[in-house]
Amino acid sequence: PFHAVLNSPSDLYNFTKTYFSNQSHLIHENETLKLNIDTLKADLQRLDFIDQENNQLKNLLEVKNTRKFKTEAVSIIYSRFDPFSQKIIIDGGQNRDFQAGQPVIDALGLVGQISSVYPETSEVTLTIDKRMSVPIQVQRNGLRAITNGNGQNETISLSYLPNSVDVIQGDVLKTSGIDAIYPEGIAVAEVIEIQNDPKMPFAKIICKPISAIRNHSHLLVVTPVNKIANNITTIKNDQKK
Repeated sequence: PFHAVLNSPSDLYNFTKTYFSNQSHLIHENETLKLNIDTLKADLQRLDFIDQENNQLKNLLEVKNTRKFKTEAVSIIYSRFDPFSQKIIIDGGQNRDFQAGQPVIDALGLVGQISSVYPETSEVTLTIDKRMSVPIQVQRNGLRAITNGNGQNETISLSYLPNSVDVIQGDVLKTSGIDAIYPEGIAVAEVIEIQNDPKMPFAKIICKPISAIRNHSHLLVVTPVNKIANNITTIKNDQKK
């Protein structure tokens, strides 16, 4: 007992030292584990992003293989969030023989049209831009009309149709192909609202774009039919020479 009393301060010191040492070790280990968890979360988000991108590329490849027209894959460099000008910039221009007027699509439908071409980039005006008009055909009944972008609210309108027009909510609009710019059959929009006012000469028909304009990082640029024909002619002429 006497030795136990003499050793008690030393034992208390050693116990306290060991206790706080273990506490410090546990705190450090806990912080390390938290950092590892944060790293794993970041890696998981990165993998989710890569998985989504791969799915988008697979869908584009399927469209590229099934469509009758020729396309070229491009990436979106950035989007211009301007309420008066709905445009995006893609990574291809004069270096890839792109031309103003070429349609741009994604795996779901029409995105827009190339409006300006630069040495290595191009500007694409989206279908929701106020200056964009697309000749369409209602899939259900074959009715032909023209869409116009509304700009700010990212919707599309069917213009200059009478109140008695045979258009219903849910109708799908596709390119008619009569303008020789857009190939026939590309999905453009879906009718989401119809307003008939007897005092107005035309119905107000609001549509939602089918393409995921803001959600994709890769798109397809459609090669015009006349460009393909010119390329074939050039090849034939070269073969004759």
